[in-house]
Amino acid sequence: MVEPNRISLVRDHILSLLEEGKISTGDRIPAAREIATELNISFLKVQQAVESLCQDGVMHSESRRGTFVLPGWETRILPENVCVYNPVETMPWVSDMLKLISDSIPGLRSSFAFKRGVLELRATSHVLTENDQYLDLSDIFKEVYPDRSVFFDKPFRPFEIDGKMVGIPFAFSPRVLFYNPKLFKEAGCPEPGQSWTWKDFLTTVRKLKRRLPADCVINWSPVPHVFMNFVVRAGGRLFSPEADDPVTVDSANVIAGLKCFEQLGELLGSPKRDEDENAADFLSGRVAMRLCGRHFMDQITRAGFEDWSTAPLPLLDRGVDCTAQATDLICIRKSCNNLDLAKRYVKEMLSDTVQDYVGSLKYNIPIRKTSAFQSLDLDDARDALFAIEVAKISTEFNLQPPYPGALMLQGISTLLRRGVNTESGLRELAQVARTILGIQSGLDLKASPKTKFYGS
Repeated sequence: MVEPNRISLVRDHILSLLEEGKISTGDRIPAAREIATELNISFLKVQQAVESLCQDGVMHSESRRGTFVLPGWETRILPENVCVYNPVETMPWVSDMLKLISDSIPGLRSSFAFKRGVLELRATSHVLTENDQYLDLSDIFKEVYPDRSVFFDKPFRPFEIDGKMVGIPFAFSPRVLFYNPKLFKEAGCPEPGQSWTWKDFLTTVRKLKRRLPADCVINWSPVPHVFMNFVVRAGGRLFSPEADDPVTVDSANVIAGLKCFEQLGELLGSPKRDEDENAADFLSGRVAMRLCGRHFMDQITRAGFEDWSTAPLPLLDRGVDCTAQATDLICIRKSCNNLDLAKRYVKEMLSDTVQDYVGSLKYNIPIRKTSAFQSLDLDDARDALFAIEVAKISTEFNLQPPYPGALMLQGISTLLRRGVNTESGLRELAQVARTILGIQSGLDLKASPKTKFYGS
């Protein structure tokens, strides 16, 4: 194994103190001689490491006083950080994964506290709404993996925008319902089948609610990765770029999907439980259902939880039998000035070694076919469901252009949180989107200069 150089070791030590909360904004870091003694590294190397962190805007030195942590340190982009979007508790395996590629790329460190990195592992909506921040990886991907057939093709499509590959799928999953058969039985609910309807689902929710607190029935939350499943399931699209009027936020299908989501929220009393609490309670046997991707199986396995099964999402009235794709994406910031580093990162993350490792955890479905086939247990109906649902994944995320795509997601979340009337709220959001696109393109997209969305 290639060891990182001594300056990198010191940087990692200091950055870990920051991420672990042992030092914070405004604090003075330990003296260079103290760090040198602790790490058995020369005083000069420690000084060089500290100076490099000052140059990166993480710290600043004051003569005769020491070195202090600067405000906003978590926003700095550092070359050794692989920035991961989830809390460390959700993805504890990332550090071990990076050890697998340490021979090729020594010195990399997984970072959850820093909000950005040169190298990143990101989720779907972030990449689609901020894709202008990332390198086009088309040529890099072709060079390091000229035979694209070793990977699933469909999951790539949403991230190939205007001829650019803004992110490379690392692992993906359809979304399903994890449920607790024991709680279903105690509530007198039949276990859900392949073709259960929205009516069946609501009946189940009502029965469960008689025995359980509302926030222990299902993870209802007005956040995009939850409510967009209802939009997609209703056949809705936020944008249709090929249409004369590309804004479809206020279409009948989007309205129908969000009304179903609202109906569920009203039945539950719009619970305020956050996602992490819901996940922990499911793993403790207190939550009946959880809408999620396959990555949740990793948490189930680590928790040793056994009272669980999986079911497809219910079919909405006049809806479509499809599911929104959950994706972890390999991304590289445009600030990366090391093309060789970018190539090595893509090559290693898609290697059979790394993909087999992720597959062994059952953390989503590896994008490499052979790794996926090893990962999926088709003899276990709970896991086999993911193989069935893969064919039903919709790639129509329709968040292009990135702006106002991000604004629409934020706007829908606001509508749902405030209880604004769905149809009128979406009409006003659509007008905002048409105004923005009209300004961007110089075209008249039936935009109105008036909106009362924020005054609703």
